[in-house]
Amino acid sequence: MVSRRDALRIGTAALAGTLIESAVPGGAVHAAPLPAGPSPVERGCYLTFCRIPTAGLRTWKSIMDSFAEDGVDRVVLWLGGAFRSRKYPITWQYNREHRNVRENFAGQLIDYAHTLGIRVLLGFTPYTYDGTNQYAYERPDLKAQQANGTLARLQGIHSWGYNLDPTKADAKRFMLEYARELYFDFYPNADGLLIESADIDICTGGDCGGPRHYYEVEYEFVRRLSDEVWAQDPDAEIIVHPNYFVGGANGAELPYDPRWTVIFSPWTVNLEFAKKISRAYYFSLDVISQPPANVAASVRWVRDHGFASYFPSQEFFTYVAEHAEIGETNLVGKQLRPFGFDFLGLDENPYRDPVVTVNRVALREYARNPDLPEAEFRARLGQSVFGDTATDQNVADLLFLHEFCYGRDKSLFTLAAGADPGALRDRLERGVVGFAALQAIQTELDALPAVAARIRRSRNPAVRRLVRHTDLLEHNWDPGARALLRAHLRT
Repeated sequence: MVSRRDALRIGTAALAGTLIESAVPGGAVHAAPLPAGPSPVERGCYLTFCRIPTAGLRTWKSIMDSFAEDGVDRVVLWLGGAFRSRKYPITWQYNREHRNVRENFAGQLIDYAHTLGIRVLLGFTPYTYDGTNQYAYERPDLKAQQANGTLARLQGIHSWGYNLDPTKADAKRFMLEYARELYFDFYPNADGLLIESADIDICTGGDCGGPRHYYEVEYEFVRRLSDEVWAQDPDAEIIVHPNYFVGGANGAELPYDPRWTVIFSPWTVNLEFAKKISRAYYFSLDVISQPPANVAASVRWVRDHGFASYFPSQEFFTYVAEHAEIGETNLVGKQLRPFGFDFLGLDENPYRDPVVTVNRVALREYARNPDLPEAEFRARLGQSVFGDTATDQNVADLLFLHEFCYGRDKSLFTLAAGADPGALRDRLERGVVGFAALQAIQTELDALPAVAARIRRSRNPAVRRLVRHTDLLEHNWDPGARALLRAHLRT
């Protein structure tokens, strides 16, 4: 099993393709695919609501409208660190400017989603990550221990803090009370929970006694909270990770309750276990980081292996980065923008952007028909973005810009290195870019002027919306950035 940290270091390209391939046909566990068929694939989506501090209720309602248009029936709103806990205010102090912390509109948003036929699940991670990892600032005696006996290091995404030791009574009390407050006190109209188990810097030293025992202790929390939720609402959906059930170096072997839905990712896929459970979802980063062909491949993989739903990340971020998130030093001090597009507002629905829409259409259309021919996908993409007068050239130019901005190396925070020279510099410094990638960037830059000219002279206003994308690329690739690229390609 690949760890989440290793997967993020490998990059989203590997997550989208090679990890799936290695986990399925060549991994330790094998399962014969189900026969292909025309049946549609259910789809949900995952959002770290806590890392979007600038969006208000109106924008969030618009986002839900977009998801409803795409046939999404479940949305995870990761609310750890983004609600104004009365018992544990330390959990939101780092995020005190978050609109929901100030205005507490998430309950209204959940009600609105219900009018669209969307179920909303609340997300958090036990003993670590957003909000939870802040408690160690107040109670440093509850910090986790690493295997070598040293205390947990500072880490996170947006919410930087310290993992907790789940074997300590006060850590257990905090975790239960915080989760109860989120679900029972603040948002009892939610439809369930995603309890997202971590595998980065979990407590493995001291009384935690390694990963296996850590997950045994964490399972006690999951079991108790699940029973409390189902006692109040027997129909509540609770999504958990497979770490508690699959054994191995990074898991335990504990009883599975058929009321749990299990969500798998490229780094946790276990098809033998997935065949035995009542409901399985599949998560990936394809929609926010990859070409539409990868989205189509993931949809087909979900269909072929009998998963109940494809549940990709739809994350974007609008906080100011104070740390090198996942090692990206170029982010420090930067105001993050939705999907890395500097022209997108901090309080607008970014899913209406035409380049972002490419993978929205891919998810929607391939989920409806996983075997949709590419030519038909292109026709539907053109209709969705440009209307009845869309031409093949319009669609080709849109896909060119999508490839330019997403490529196969788009991070969670920025555009692809070809579209963001700052990201390219960071990757050059870290030694994670090869000559082939640099040559591909130069090829795209050579083609950009002709694409930009066609877009500017189009009579279709929907096509001319792409001017801001070509303007952004031309602005980003100033003389200094072009000189950097030329210097590396000099022969």
